[in-house]
Amino acid sequence: ELRVETIFTELAYPIIDFVLQGYNGTIFAYGQTGTGKTFTVSGVPSDNELKGIMPRSFETIFNLIKSDTSKEYLVRAS
Repeated sequence: ELRVETIFTELAYPIIDFVLQGYNGTIFAYGQTGTGKTFTVSGVPSDNELKGIMPRSFETIFNLIKSDTSKEYLVRAS
């Protein structure tokens, strides 16, 4: 069973790490209708186990920014 937490840790977190080093990053979900893309990306934001990649990414980015007092960050999203 592949869990969203595993997908986040192995695929999204490295992208977040590069983004915080100043590179652009994109997480893109592509596939056939009905295969679980929406759930994988969004999940249930209020449930830590069912939280999707997007809420996990936002939480991680802002927690890492808050903990790094040596730099000033500008966050933009589109």
